[in-house]
Amino acid sequence: AVSRTTVREAMRHLHDLGLISAKAGVGTLVRAKYVKPKFVHAVESVSDIFQYAGASDRPKVLSTRAIVAGPEEAELLHCPVGQSWIEVESTRAFANEDVLMAYIHAYVPPAFESVVSSVTTSNEPMYVSIERASGQQVHEVQQEFRAQTLDARHARILKVKSGSAGLTAVRHYHGADGTLLLVTVSVYPSDRFSYAMRLRYTPQSTKE
Repeated sequence: AVSRTTVREAMRHLHDLGLISAKAGVGTLVRAKYVKPKFVHAVESVSDIFQYAGASDRPKVLSTRAIVAGPEEAELLHCPVGQSWIEVESTRAFANEDVLMAYIHAYVPPAFESVVSSVTTSNEPMYVSIERASGQQVHEVQQEFRAQTLDARHARILKVKSGSAGLTAVRHYHGADGTLLLVTVSVYPSDRFSYAMRLRYTPQSTKE
């Protein structure tokens, strides 16, 4: 014989898996035969993306210029050809070391031009300054990572051998209304940056 406590615990577990449901006046219904796995990459906050900021010195700005998006920039910035942006080229070094962590291209809408001057005076990520300037909180960050070999220019700036392995991270920062607030393209030498994520299992029922 099986105790009522054991049965209740088994039913609760099946309910949590999404296999059964209870409906008042009807009873327990079978919703699915099998559990379909689903993996969710959860980030608690946008700041989790930039844990490196605390381990690095303030950015060093190499150049700042106004640009008009051509076809290549328009594809990167998800904007019409001819739209104006401010391009900021900078590097970040490890704290208290003369070793560069990353080479960064940032693209800022002209409305936030005042943010550019604060880049060299603060160690915080640029998106934080843009949040203050715009009055909007970054609601979503779209990230894309690409493996690459570093060309002569990137290698010279990052002080590594030309043709060595690197990682490029392209990030688009959106406000709550979908407005694009910032785009960054960061290039990292392979031995100076790694990206780790935690995958959490969440059961999802299937009727197959």
